Amino acid sequence: MIAVLTYLISFVVLISVITIIHESGHFFAARICKVKVLDFSIGMGPSIFQKEDKHHTNYNLRILPIGGFVQMLGEGDDSSERDSFQSKPYYKRLFIVLAGPMANFILAFIIFAGLNLYGIQEISSDIGQVKKDSPAHNAGIKSGTRIISIDDSDVETRMEVQSALLRRLGETGIINIETSDFQGITSSHQIYISDWLIGQEPNDLMKDLGMYLPSEIIIAQLTENGPAARSGLKIGDKINAIDFNEIQSWEDLKVFINSSEGKEILVSISRNNSNFDYVVQPEFNQNPEAQWLIGIAANLKILPSSIMKKRYGFFEGSIKALKDTYSKSAESIIFLKKMVQGLISPRNLGGPVMIGQYAGDSIKYGGLFSFLMLMALISIGLGIINLLPIPVLDGGQAVMMTLEKIKGSPLSENFVGITHRLGIAFIVCLMIFTFFNDLARIF
Repeated sequence: MIAVLTYLISFVVLISVITIIHESGHFFAARICKVKVLDFSIGMGPSIFQKEDKHHTNYNLRILPIGGFVQMLGEGDDSSERDSFQSKPYYKRLFIVLAGPMANFILAFIIFAGLNLYGIQEISSDIGQVKKDSPAHNAGIKSGTRIISIDDSDVETRMEVQSALLRRLGETGIINIETSDFQGITSSHQIYISDWLIGQEPNDLMKDLGMYLPSEIIIAQLTENGPAARSGLKIGDKINAIDFNEIQSWEDLKVFINSSEGKEILVSISRNNSNFDYVVQPEFNQNPEAQWLIGIAANLKILPSSIMKKRYGFFEGSIKALKDTYSKSAESIIFLKKMVQGLISPRNLGGPVMIGQYAGDSIKYGGLFSFLMLMALISIGLGIINLLPIPVLDGGQAVMMTLEKIKGSPLSENFVGITHRLGIAFIVCLMIFTFFNDLARIF
């Protein structure tokens, strides 16, 4: 129950903050342009709390914590009152419409800058195990090295590597990767790709190329009276090797246990700064994968040497935050473009359930830092989505106003009505599609 509440509260807080910031952008832009705001609502559906200020603006908190809106005088009609939306010149109306998405980008920038000032902790671009016969292995990339550039773009963290690889999804060609070993000797590698991961739902792009995190395997659970428990293994033990074969990933562990075909194996572990060897005999399990098991569940613990801790000054941190906001916005646009081109599966889209899962996971496993980082990324995503030229979205409204400006007169009611209904239909279909995507991930 506590876990469910964690996910629910995390989702509500994340969506509410992003929505408030977005609608505040419209609200304050309207106030600056002297447009009367009739309603400022957070959430949808019936109001559960309402308050009116001296400007006769109603502030509403509505029952469904998804979305929100700002209603201005003269919005959607031909009101000519001095403080109506339609009475204002084109550039002011455009400013008001685009202020919502801009506020989302500003929120992301502030979060990035704040985290930079406080101090950030990131995973380096170090490479742990390189999977045999994988694209990375075939390109000559070695375990224990560090990626320093991809396609001539310098990288230092795993997130930067993932961002550089994201730009190549669905493509055919060569990914140029430069690595450096612990002595500083650099090597160049070429990975050949053909329709790379087209139509799939990629998660860890380095892993898809065969490069795993530098990590330790820690026993998190033991099956009662299972082979590992009977042999003396304990929760918290770090698995170092099986039959003297070094273990660097969960995949390694499964391969060596399964290849034993039931014969006894020697499991080498570390416990309280001491090393021990245990003889364990795997048991066959008729699960869907039909494999040999020793009755453990393990956690991956990233090697401390691969954790980068940095703290930036105000100016340096702000510049980095600006670059991060720009790069993440560019990646979102590239992602959407490739999805339209059919190079990336639309199954990657997610709705409220996926956002709620990510929000809960970020708090549960990564704490406030991860939660704020997720908030910044989703805020950027919301800003990009709202700039799309789809009627009912901010970008669509901006396009309609621009067409009116070019035409020199209002657009026909019939045209506006049709485009508005098409826009609503598109958004509804998109919501249904993402909802079923969420259900498919769960089940």
